[in-house]
Amino acid sequence: MLLRIRDGLQRQKWLGWLILGLIGATFVFWGGSSSLDFSGAANTDAAKVDGEAIPASEASKAWSDTQARWSQQFGTEIPEDQRVRIQENILDNLVLSKLLDMRLDEQKFAVSEAKILAEIQQVPAFQNEGKYDVVLARDLLRRNGISEAEFERSIRSDILRDQLQQGIGNSNFVTPAEARRLGNLENEEREVQYVQLAADNFVGTAPIDDAAIKAFYDKNGDRFMTTESVALEFAELRLEQLAAQVAPTEADLRKVYDDNRANYILEERRRTRHIVIPVAGDDDAAALKKAEGVLAEARAGKDFAALAKQYSSDITAKDGGEIGFVEKKDFAGPIGDTLFAMKVGDVAGPVKSQFGYHILKLEEIQAAEGKPFEAVRAEIDSQYRSDRANELFGDRQESIAERLEKGESDLDKLAQSFGLARGAVPAFLRGGGGEPLGSSPDLQQVVFGDSTLKQGKIGGPVFLGEDRFVVVKVAKHRESAVKPLDVVREEILALLRQERGQAGAKAAAETAIAKLTAGEKFEALAGALNTKAEPPRFVSRADPSLPAALRTAIFDAPRPAATPVIQTAALDNGATALFVVTRTRTADTSANPMLAQQQTQTLRERIAAGDIAAYINEAKRNAKISKNTKVFE
Repeated sequence: MLLRIRDGLQRQKWLGWLILGLIGATFVFWGGSSSLDFSGAANTDAAKVDGEAIPASEASKAWSDTQARWSQQFGTEIPEDQRVRIQENILDNLVLSKLLDMRLDEQKFAVSEAKILAEIQQVPAFQNEGKYDVVLARDLLRRNGISEAEFERSIRSDILRDQLQQGIGNSNFVTPAEARRLGNLENEEREVQYVQLAADNFVGTAPIDDAAIKAFYDKNGDRFMTTESVALEFAELRLEQLAAQVAPTEADLRKVYDDNRANYILEERRRTRHIVIPVAGDDDAAALKKAEGVLAEARAGKDFAALAKQYSSDITAKDGGEIGFVEKKDFAGPIGDTLFAMKVGDVAGPVKSQFGYHILKLEEIQAAEGKPFEAVRAEIDSQYRSDRANELFGDRQESIAERLEKGESDLDKLAQSFGLARGAVPAFLRGGGGEPLGSSPDLQQVVFGDSTLKQGKIGGPVFLGEDRFVVVKVAKHRESAVKPLDVVREEILALLRQERGQAGAKAAAETAIAKLTAGEKFEALAGALNTKAEPPRFVSRADPSLPAALRTAIFDAPRPAATPVIQTAALDNGATALFVVTRTRTADTSANPMLAQQQTQTLRERIAAGDIAAYINEAKRNAKISKNTKVFE
């Protein structure tokens, strides 16, 4: 279902995450199984689960999207040795997703329409100033080729799967003995002493000859590949180009004005004064009583402006409470309702607001009236140009697409016919793109697609934003190739030195193990290796002061018994660590009861994962599954 969504969704991050969540959750939920015995699906199907077909188009689209993402991330095509595995995972993912949906349906899982609506309304991209905007939501879905029903189904499926996962996960429990065992394991500390033997210190002085460099180059040519690229010709259309070409006549603007007079109205406005009596602390009653007294004075004929200067706490007090002309929208709620129900000369109140109690006097009314044409001419002109440019933009995109479908192959002719701006990118890289076109996945997929790259056809139109699209043609294709030896010679020399240094450091560490076992002191041995030994100390499994690879090796090593455990570890920086584990202990966590709770929760989650995996394995075992392994050909 969601596999049909175009790569253009990457501009809407929320939707991209939703897709990854729904599809990726299947891998997490079920595991990327490739051991299922599939066979026998029809050519029009990607697979079948208990007789229900998965269309081949879903697998093809998923494969196309995967290729585009791989190209964008790595700048190469998917290696042949990984293509089969990835394609199998795509089919497994589709099959397991279908199996899950069928199980949910069989077991009568349900979700209310209200819950689905609530989830949709929480999508950030559907919100305008923090509130759900149905027009915005529909527009986003429409522009990405997703129907409302399709999107609702995806939300429903996500909620139902979450219900199943929570139901299975929440059914397990952890015994006190299990919790203690996990706590002891997680809180284990080991006393360790270690040194790091840097590879640079063991390179030696012997030169690396040309034969060794050539042998490394011949064996590892795939490490020195150029990035596949093309010389790209393009023609583009920008919305701003069309807007500049639109020239409305006076008659055009007059017609828009006459057809939309209801949109050009000066709302009724009222000129008023007010007096604000603030509420001191929580003494609302005193403020109300004072306001009622001031109201009585105003209604008795006392000058309202003088009363405002005497009593009002508002900034307008110095002007006699003068607010000026306002529209009803300027005062929402009780104040606006009161003001626009008054007659000229009326005094009303008290009306409560967050600032206190208001006493109002209406002095003048300006009735609603239409705005004259000249007052809105500039506004109409701008909107006319924008609307017309958008129409032309859409029309030309569709016309160009139709022309290309009919076999148009002359880019210059196409550009002249539709007023497109011509350009070229000397080196457009697979995965990296090239300016001024950038590297969008949509464009990458078109440029390096078979029809454009191998058949020489014009590709597109491809949108590079909402206000720009391009059509492209490959002028020259440069395959990925091994760089010449003289170009990568220094790089190879550095790699060989690194390999020699790492081998030397490892050999020195292995020799040191024998000496330590024979009784030599750790500090003396470290000095002989021209390095300094860290003093012995207890470290935990999460100690950030140790390199991660060293920390892992320390806790993967056996616990010391009668004698210390001496081992080596290869570190990420190329160095070799030599370490000695002498003792173990369990850290005291009694002062941190939250830690024990967190560790118990971790154990529950692990057990839940096992329960879920068992549920799925049983579902797979009882299902009749077949897949079409040739669907990607």
